Amino acid sequence: MSSRSRRRRPSGPRRRRAAPAAASRAPADQTAAPPISPIDPALAARRVAVRNPRGRAVRPAPGERALTDLAEQTEVGEILLHSLTRAQLMLAVRIFAVFGFFLLGLPALFATHPGLADYRIFGLPLPWIILGGAVYPLLVLLGVLYVRQAERNERDFVEFIERS
Repeated sequence: MSSRSRRRRPSGPRRRRAAPAAASRAPADQTAAPPISPIDPALAARRVAVRNPRGRAVRPAPGERALTDLAEQTEVGEILLHSLTRAQLMLAVRIFAVFGFFLLGLPALFATHPGLADYRIFGLPLPWIILGGAVYPLLVLLGVLYVRQAERNERDFVEFIERS
């Protein structure tokens, strides 16, 4: 049995259609005038698709399914959150590695080149100035870079969710 042959039929009593009264009273020699349409003929010539309102369900908006997965903490939502967390963790590890390289590299530089300790700026040895003062601008710079990249990761995550 095909799906067309199993159409739903109204369950109430059937109504009979009344015959148009004007058509039964009109004399046979008069020709009926064509109906006047309020629609522009050029507009009426375009094709129109008519769909069954009981047909397929409305497709969810883009990103709605992914948002549902995140809200309901499904396996897919867990994978999405894990990917964002992993991206943020990798960013933190990279920033920490850069900072560690400079912070641990400076004492190694001063240990291998003891002549740098003899330089004095404003009466202070060069290692003190670099380790005591130049590290903080580096920290601020790395902090700004981290925030920008973390926001970019979150923006990319939101765009991915909205597209899927």
